[in-house]
Amino acid sequence: MRPRTTSLMNRAVRWLRAAMSENLGLKAMSFAIALGLTAYQRGSENEQQRTVPVDVIVRLPAAEAHRELMTLVPPSIHVTVRGSTRALDQLIQSGVPPVEVDLRRGDASTIRFEPEMFSMPPGVKVNIVDPAAIPLDWQNVVERSVPIQASVTGPVAGGYIVQSVKVDPTSILVMGPASMVEVMQFVRVAAFDVSGKTDGIYRHRLKLDPPGQRLSYLGPDSATVEVTIARQLVQRKFAKRNVVVLGPGRVKTEPAGVDVTVTGPPEVINGLRDEMVVPRVDIAAAPQELRDQRHGSTVLPVRVDLARVEIEIQPPTVTVIW
Repeated sequence: MRPRTTSLMNRAVRWLRAAMSENLGLKAMSFAIALGLTAYQRGSENEQQRTVPVDVIVRLPAAEAHRELMTLVPPSIHVTVRGSTRALDQLIQSGVPPVEVDLRRGDASTIRFEPEMFSMPPGVKVNIVDPAAIPLDWQNVVERSVPIQASVTGPVAGGYIVQSVKVDPTSILVMGPASMVEVMQFVRVAAFDVSGKTDGIYRHRLKLDPPGQRLSYLGPDSATVEVTIARQLVQRKFAKRNVVVLGPGRVKTEPAGVDVTVTGPPEVINGLRDEMVVPRVDIAAAPQELRDQRHGSTVLPVRVDLARVEIEIQPPTVTVIW
């Protein structure tokens, strides 16, 4: 049994020697390929994908270019990157440098974010950019004179009214995108408080309302508002009041009656009675040579005597016949 066992051991040793010594080049290449595949597999298993924010810096045209970008470009975009865990961790810690977009020519129709625009460390690739593109809307910047509108607030004292409201200057030059400037109807000025005020002229320098986003005033941001307050007046019409002729003789007038419109404070107008409104003409106002004639006619002004009111007479003159 011993010789047989020894023979088997000798043959096993010879096989191992042959296996180790024959085709060494082929065995070495196979071993190297196996190592490479193992390393690649482990490297692939170590890769990850993450989404990081990247700030966007936009260079806009100078004011002299008279171009306005109407599109709101986001302050940052999201970039999805792929790389090893270690490389991505370092990227998260250090952050991605901002991407700069040059729009100073004012004629670009779209911003396109390409992978090469982003500064990434070795081993990190840009997979997705969100948004990948942003369409741009541009407008010309124009100037236009817009009226200034003034207003009042608060009640004046009893028996008084706001007679007029004036503003100086009456308009202001506004600059901004054409679509916004061209539809402006007016620029408001802060309301003038007239609470408790009586008759008189009042002036204040008041601020204009802020021009709003993308708009600016080419001039002072305030205006002088002048408010005139007067007694409250009412009107009352006395129609077809007979004209009384002052003077000797029998006379008549054409027309025989006139309309009298009286304007004044409410307490005065409301206290008037019909018999108090007496239109008159005075023969003494006629030339002497006409008065000496037995028959004649002349045109004389009509007068109504009332205090604290304004009087309008229609017609203001009548023909006196005698």
